[in-house]
Amino acid sequence: MKVYSQEAIKSLAPAVFATSPSNKMTNRYTFVPTDQILEYFDREGWRVGSVRQSGKGLHSIHEIKFRNSQLPKVGDSLLEAVVRNSHNGTCSFSMSAGLFRLVCSNGLTVPTSIGERFTLRHKNFSFDDVKQLADSFSKKLPMIENSVGRMMEKILTDQEKINFVEEAIKIRWSNGLIPLNISHEEILQPRRIEDQGDDLWKVFNVVQEKMIRGGVSYSSPKGKVRSAREINNIVTSNSINTKLWEAAELII
Repeated sequence: MKVYSQEAIKSLAPAVFATSPSNKMTNRYTFVPTDQILEYFDREGWRVGSVRQSGKGLHSIHEIKFRNSQLPKVGDSLLEAVVRNSHNGTCSFSMSAGLFRLVCSNGLTVPTSIGERFTLRHKNFSFDDVKQLADSFSKKLPMIENSVGRMMEKILTDQEKINFVEEAIKIRWSNGLIPLNISHEEILQPRRIEDQGDDLWKVFNVVQEKMIRGGVSYSSPKGKVRSAREINNIVTSNSINTKLWEAAELII
């Protein structure tokens, strides 16, 4: 796993090391220092798996994903603790469970119904809450493993695959502007040998990667061929990830 130095984290997400909130916030706003969360996870044996920020400056939304080598794998994935925060009121501080898929270096978000999520609306803050949730991740593993296991056992028909792709397209383009001539076959085409197969887990991951990382061709209203862009916005990608998982759960 890549080792992130403090300098590397600061260059990717300077908001992690903010020492105060945006001056636009009122005195009722409680500042949640992300760098102290980082230090806590480091002391507890969790290492930074990835870090990113949406927007520039010291107060924008940022996300850190932590992994713990002491926890067992979930199928072909590693459990992650996903921390999101901002210092300008654009999002609440939250911690949730996620999965990092080893074969494609792709991250997933586990829905609250399966994992767990803690949200703090910057009105109070306690490291005890953070500690309790971090400790609870290992207890959630059986529930997450069960969900992944059921997806691996569920073999999809061709029509079920198409139905899932159509649902994924609606989720990805939720503003109602569904692309023209987008190919279901292209979306279902695996990018690597490890993703070949008809079980729901493989199909889900293939489709999820195409929806998040883009690259799928479609026609614009004027008939021009376009390529779907990668989703880099933290809030949007998290929402799409979660809704895709929930859609897959309905198939089981």
